[in-house]
Amino acid sequence: MHLESRRSALALTALLATASTLGRAGPGTGSLETVPGVHVAMFDIPSGKIYVNLPDDLAPGDTVSGTVNPVPAGPSERDRARQIKELNGYLVELGGQRAPTSQRVRTFVVPPGVTTLAIVLLDAHGRPVGDVKAPLTAAAPPPPSYFVPPVGQSGRAVSVRGPFDGDLSAAAVQIGGKPAQAMAESPRQLVVRGPEEGAGPAPLEVTEHGKVVTTGTYRNVAVQLSAALTNLLAGQHTRLTITVTGVEGLRETLPLFLANGSPGVVRMEGGDEQTLCVRPDDVKPAGKWTKDRDLTGVRGGGFSIHADLAHPRPQVESSTPLETTLRGWLRERLVLDQPARTAAGEALAAGPYEVVVRGAPERGRVHLLLGRNGKPAGTAEGALFKHVAAATICDVHDVADAAQKGGPGAKDSGLNELGFADDGVFTVRRETGHLRLVLSTPQGDVSIEADLALP
Repeated sequence: MHLESRRSALALTALLATASTLGRAGPGTGSLETVPGVHVAMFDIPSGKIYVNLPDDLAPGDTVSGTVNPVPAGPSERDRARQIKELNGYLVELGGQRAPTSQRVRTFVVPPGVTTLAIVLLDAHGRPVGDVKAPLTAAAPPPPSYFVPPVGQSGRAVSVRGPFDGDLSAAAVQIGGKPAQAMAESPRQLVVRGPEEGAGPAPLEVTEHGKVVTTGTYRNVAVQLSAALTNLLAGQHTRLTITVTGVEGLRETLPLFLANGSPGVVRMEGGDEQTLCVRPDDVKPAGKWTKDRDLTGVRGGGFSIHADLAHPRPQVESSTPLETTLRGWLRERLVLDQPARTAAGEALAAGPYEVVVRGAPERGRVHLLLGRNGKPAGTAEGALFKHVAAATICDVHDVADAAQKGGPGAKDSGLNELGFADDGVFTVRRETGHLRLVLSTPQGDVSIEADLALP
């Protein structure tokens, strides 16, 4: 069984940026894994593993820094002490420059005119043991300002964007007053490893050459997976518990991606890939959130479940119909800059109109009565929509929840109770083959929308 967590008794491991579980390679070979912020090269040799962490935005001509992390394989302290000496005798070649693995921080220049960076491991005699190639990106200038990520997952890479010089030895990051483990630096980002334990928002401070260059607030979210049974027979069941900590005082929903890496061995309730939504209202007072999923054995053998906190993304607007029966009426205004017609075929000339909005018997529907110079000009049917700024699928779910609350069995709503007021102005958007009339509340969270045809 392989669950992403911190409980070694159950072999619960995580896809950490230090690559302690980033795939397996045979003796004398290398492998490369890219996680947000870093490329991680791993070399598997008899005495242990050697990891090389490099920024994931390597570009030709960049001055960059990486870190080398030898990990002995022995079960005892005596074995590990002997093996670390052996590991420190190996050499790592980056950008054509060789140095022993005991030199933990490496600063070098990415060769110009190449498309990949060779990462080569050599033994103490300079003989190649393994190599991997990291892809390069197009050269790009540093961003003009700094950006501190507001949230991340424990043990994962924390990437601070900004104008850096690529020299990791001159940089430091503190999270919650404690130094964070440096991983890599490029001219565009500084990458450190996040804390292991979940914790609420804490100050993050970045210094270069002894000077504070940026500060921010960072929330460290820890995810643990546990199960009573670690091996299942065909048809046997166990309960998977997902525990999230570090979410005290949460104000926005966090999406958690859950994946079954062994669908041929177990079935997971809810599907092999699913998004769980860590909502503020579901967080317990101690800052803990939990969810259970049933696992069913398909055949005997080990299985693998992974949990990844989604990274924040730029927000986009999501909307859904709001199905509530509307009461009351409003007096609004409309200006058409071109002729149009209603669905019933009534011609509307360009110019100003008075619009009376009335609630309709159908849920989520309204009637628009258009008038001009005190005379009726036409009618149109409209609908009510709920809007949120949606960065993730959880935000979309929240909109759907809001719509459901306005569904069957919900109380009727007055138009003014939703935030609409008299003397508003419909905006007009030209869309393919028609005009869309939109009247929004001042907050922009609810709108009335109707269509007019073009002549």
